[in-house]
Amino acid sequence: MKKIRLMTISLVAVIGWGTVAFGAGGKADRLPPLPEGAFTYAVIPDTQAYDGEGRHTKRGRKPGVGPTTNEKFDAIVDWLVANREKENILFVSHTGDITDMDNDPQWRFASNAMARLDGKLPYAISPGNHDMKSNGDTSFFRRYFPASRFEGNPWYAATFPGYTNSLGLFVSGNNANTICLFGQGSEKFAVVTLECNAPDPVLNWAAKELEKYPDRRVIVSTHQDIGAIEKKNGRRIYNDLNALSEGERAKYNPDLSMLGRMEWHKCHGKEGNSGKAIWEKFTSKLKNAFLVVSGDQGMIKITRVDGKGVHGNMVYSLMQDTGAGYIRIFRFVPSVKKIFGYTVDPKSNGKLVHSYGAWHDSKWFNFELPYPSAPDACTSTCGDCSESAATVSASDPVAARKVDWKGVPNARDLGGLPGRNGRCVRRGRIYRTAGLNDNAKYRYPGTKKEMPREKWTGPGKSRITPPVRELIVEKLGVKTDLDLRNDGETFKMTGSPLGEKVRWVHVTSSNYAGLSEPKGRDAFVKCFKVFLDEANYPIVFHCIAGADRTGTLACILNGLLGVEEDLLYKDWRYTWTGRDDPKPVPEERWEKLMGVFSKYEGATLNERIEKFVLSNGFSAEEIEKFRKLMLK
Repeated sequence: MKKIRLMTISLVAVIGWGTVAFGAGGKADRLPPLPEGAFTYAVIPDTQAYDGEGRHTKRGRKPGVGPTTNEKFDAIVDWLVANREKENILFVSHTGDITDMDNDPQWRFASNAMARLDGKLPYAISPGNHDMKSNGDTSFFRRYFPASRFEGNPWYAATFPGYTNSLGLFVSGNNANTICLFGQGSEKFAVVTLECNAPDPVLNWAAKELEKYPDRRVIVSTHQDIGAIEKKNGRRIYNDLNALSEGERAKYNPDLSMLGRMEWHKCHGKEGNSGKAIWEKFTSKLKNAFLVVSGDQGMIKITRVDGKGVHGNMVYSLMQDTGAGYIRIFRFVPSVKKIFGYTVDPKSNGKLVHSYGAWHDSKWFNFELPYPSAPDACTSTCGDCSESAATVSASDPVAARKVDWKGVPNARDLGGLPGRNGRCVRRGRIYRTAGLNDNAKYRYPGTKKEMPREKWTGPGKSRITPPVRELIVEKLGVKTDLDLRNDGETFKMTGSPLGEKVRWVHVTSSNYAGLSEPKGRDAFVKCFKVFLDEANYPIVFHCIAGADRTGTLACILNGLLGVEEDLLYKDWRYTWTGRDDPKPVPEERWEKLMGVFSKYEGATLNERIEKFVLSNGFSAEEIEKFRKLMLK
């Protein structure tokens, strides 16, 4: 008789488990009533149990006869439609292997089945290894579930355009990888749907696309994620279980040490990513990710891995592929800050499942998860995104951005203020200062007597001492010095006082009402092009005092990033009020600047500033590029 294997507990797999409390009556038979304010996210695992003409035609199995059917699939869709209002289902993810043989009869059935959700429940499908060829070809999937089937729905946010792989095959496009949205009130979520073993171009696209939704918590839905760490382990557990008698199976527990993030993959050849690789390259780097759902591992049936992302966020990865046609639902209950997970059998009129195969503990099927924290909102000081030498302890959000570059007056980080959609303007990317060398006036050596301009012999003395230069260039990594002064003020300068490592860009600029003149607009165009090139970052820009020309450009930049008018004004005003020798604030200068923007349409100053930038020949795409560079 085969020896019964004892459970080896994997800490990674079980940390964070919370069993759903059902009360004194023990295990519940049905779903408890939906709490007030709650909503549901439903997950359909592998639905590849087909009969009829679409059945297996390989591995020695004869083709079926008659119409293609799939009773389990039908039962799942029927339950979802019948319970969408009762359970307040907001979104459905199918984790792949929607077909078994990737053939026309099965795809026709799958398309018709999911069509019963069209217009009723938003859904997305992660193509599985049975839904594509091993080389990544998803031709059938793209034929039956193209992007055109979903485009126009407000929840359908984006789809990867596809690319030509190393074999010369066009893959991954036309709805094979998507980003979809759902939510209720202030509770907002984004679902990233990834095909099986999504290649690097897909992961890179998804990461960039998600930057548009910093206010949304992220769910990743894919086919192959966690299960047998090594391929042989799945077969080993399967064989162990099937070698036991019926009575022994009820006591058998799989060796959990063999389960975790998968280190092998099935699709896309050498370009495909395993579950472990997707975690390391993509999911772990998503600040707002908290949940991964997957299927694929029919030999394992069910498992879970909890992990911490690089930003400290907990991510719960859950796999279910029992083959029994169960639905996994996640109830989000904001009032108690919990997510309740349930496994439902739609074939038994929605009974809850508490065990299956080798899995005897109800916690694998019905459980609690902590409610995901709200995405980081930008606070007044944004100290959490500081990578500069800024002082963030001040109560004034403008003053908190002052940087201590000894010898350089009026030095501030442009970042650290709240911007668009609850995001924060990044610190450590752009700095604004007074001139880096003192050539507003030139004095006779050893005296306070001002030297006539015609007797100057070169640029004014640098304000950058060796320790400050090391801070700015080596530690903060500044690459570009954008100098807004005119030719007379930069007299005989050929490079930046920061040294040869820093590129010096000289643009004679205008301020305030000068932006309405051709020279002023032309200067702005040259300046903004500097900020559109990521290779130039980090950047420092300045004029003489860091007040008028610098303040004008700073207002436009932060205005484009969504900093509201009140803070734009305070930032401009701080040049006079925040200095060691405060001077009267020349309010008429601010009024002249506002007069420039008042000529453009918009309900807010931010909108008028954007229209000003567009009127200078820049595109909406270029403005969005700048925002991606500067918003966190």
